[in-house]
Amino acid sequence: MQEENMAPEEVAAETPEVPEVPEAPEEPTALAHDRELSCQNCGAPLAYMEGESVITCPYCGTTTMLAGYDNIVKIDGHSMLPMAVNENDAISTLITWLSKGFFRSKSYVATAKLGSANGLMLPYWIVKSNAATSWHGKKKRTKTVGTGDKKKTQTWWEPVSGRFSEDFTWPEYARENPEEFWGIGNIQPGKKSVFPDWGKFWLKFGGSKNSPNRNMLDGQIPFDIEAVKKAGMADDLVNGQVTQDRAEANARGNIKTHQAKKAESKADVLSDVDTTVNVNKVDLVYVPMWEMKYTIDGKEYSALVDGAKKEVLSAEFPVSKKAKITIFDITLGIPALIAGIVGFSGAGSAAAKIVMFILVALMLAYSLMKGLGSKN
Repeated sequence: MQEENMAPEEVAAETPEVPEVPEAPEEPTALAHDRELSCQNCGAPLAYMEGESVITCPYCGTTTMLAGYDNIVKIDGHSMLPMAVNENDAISTLITWLSKGFFRSKSYVATAKLGSANGLMLPYWIVKSNAATSWHGKKKRTKTVGTGDKKKTQTWWEPVSGRFSEDFTWPEYARENPEEFWGIGNIQPGKKSVFPDWGKFWLKFGGSKNSPNRNMLDGQIPFDIEAVKKAGMADDLVNGQVTQDRAEANARGNIKTHQAKKAESKADVLSDVDTTVNVNKVDLVYVPMWEMKYTIDGKEYSALVDGAKKEVLSAEFPVSKKAKITIFDITLGIPALIAGIVGFSGAGSAAAKIVMFILVALMLAYSLMKGLGSKN
């Protein structure tokens, strides 16, 4: 096993071995601070930068919100998700994820090289809410009537409507730029979170995934600065820039957009969608994350691993050769089968037989070219 390899040659399905992580140049995970005020609880100096409005004391853990000029509000209801995943656990989680699934390959474990693994404690406003949606629209209906020469297809539009509701612990990142750390903007329900790299392959079917509606308060505990220090992440605490009121307003708008997209699948044409969002509570929650960079065949990919649970929240990955070969063969195999049935049944058709042989030849050629016996 080479030192820079992300994983050993053979990986157990249940508990993959975790290699040593190569040392990487230290890079700051947050911008340098240029402002200072005193903690309302312990009096310690609080360093922050212009634009930040949600500031956590690194000495006692008290969080204050700068709601306006000379308006400093202590936030009593702030909490955290437990830091249950260390750096080796995060690497192991990514290894296991890469080795499973139709579109991924176990060979990635042997060839992938870890570039960096940055632990982060990121502030989120978690908006506990319920969204009730009513919608109206039309569905296209068709039916065949008549027989013989009088046979025809009738088409009409049928009015449809319905209601659905959903509970959310909706995450709103408490900073202005959701792209300052990779993947953190992808954890909201319905956002694309898994990104397959197909290269030049043109039959791009599947592999991507949207974030589910997670319970973002699952495992929530009171904020404990001592636990943060013990985990070695006190320097990785990131102050917020978005106030509670603005986070709630943003969440309402995003939830309505999410519900409207769900309603689109229920009718061919929507005439109106109305969503009422009832907010029960808004909590400031620090969420531990692992931002990871890794390379396969010289190309860099990114991943975001949940620091509270062994779960890949968002990731990029290269699609395996086996998946490409399988998709290619299925795409050509279906018309080849149809052409074969037509060509060899009854009187048969010479043209259909030729089409079948051409398609089969293409399937074999592609499989051999890409390496049918390839591990990835």
